[in-house]
Amino acid sequence: MSTRRTADPREVAGVEHQAEVLSRLQFPGIVTLEGFHRDGGTVTLRLGDDLPTLGERTPASAAECAYLGAALGRTVGEVHRAGFAHRDLRPDTVLVDEEGRPLLSGFDRATEATAEVRQEDLRALLLLLAGLLDLLPATDVVDERRFRRRLARTLRPRRHGDVIDLSGTLAELGAEFDERSPDLSTDTPGDDLRLRIKSRMSLSRVRARPVLLVTLAVAALLYGVGINRESRPVLAPDGPVVEFDGQRYQVGRPGDVAVIGDWTSANGTCDGPSTVVLLRPASGELFVFSAWAESGEVLASRAGTHRDATGLEVRTGECDELLLVDGEGGRTPVVVG
Repeated sequence: MSTRRTADPREVAGVEHQAEVLSRLQFPGIVTLEGFHRDGGTVTLRLGDDLPTLGERTPASAAECAYLGAALGRTVGEVHRAGFAHRDLRPDTVLVDEEGRPLLSGFDRATEATAEVRQEDLRALLLLLAGLLDLLPATDVVDERRFRRRLARTLRPRRHGDVIDLSGTLAELGAEFDERSPDLSTDTPGDDLRLRIKSRMSLSRVRARPVLLVTLAVAALLYGVGINRESRPVLAPDGPVVEFDGQRYQVGRPGDVAVIGDWTSANGTCDGPSTVVLLRPASGELFVFSAWAESGEVLASRAGTHRDATGLEVRTGECDELLLVDGEGGRTPVVVG
């Protein structure tokens, strides 16, 4: 646990502000607020695990840098959707856990998420990632050098509308780097999205698979996600986490959005098992999973492309209804099945 205690009037206001902001941003990808206490003029802020900063634990390859950027971009995007802007993105305010997942901290300067400061966060994130790219160890591997040049071009200003757009682009880029690496599989599924389901008994890292191959793993020890389906999807740094029948699952890759619902079937009823719908905002592709399985593979069929969609929501009722959320906050019902 990390504890910050101060009686310096110049710091007290910032610590109080950070505690207030964090109390409203407790979702995966954000440092955990363990407690806040005031004793006279002294304030104490207790946060989660005392982790190294990004400056102390940098990525080792272009793919790792892209995935980290995708995860961090998604987290910043969720902060924006919650109504805040971070305004202090730098290596010292990003923590990294043992599995390389970034946790955003340092909310002393957080403000209301106006359009101007959201763009400020985007520019800061681009600069941060470009700096990490410069710190990657030297390599003679031709493909890795090519990947780094492509990533550098991707991180140029004016290429992205917002941090969610950046997150999706980096997720796709990281998956492409993995796909083209000689030591990885080069499976090329077609229009169906295959999921391999396997038990996860440790915190070993789930590696993103090429293109449309998505790992679905039991993640009981991974980031928690509430069972209340009326709330917007809560995302984990390595991909969305969903909960079904008491088990937590990680699906997709950074930048994807997933929800669970008891959708209306062809006969107009909704008495079947709840299933997952996954949106890939970078491409607008929507996938609907056919069913859950204890082992083996299940298929998720492509259910169309929605270029303007940035998120998913579930409207509960006798049957659940899927809503596509666009960049302007509009919601469009979509029939599942």
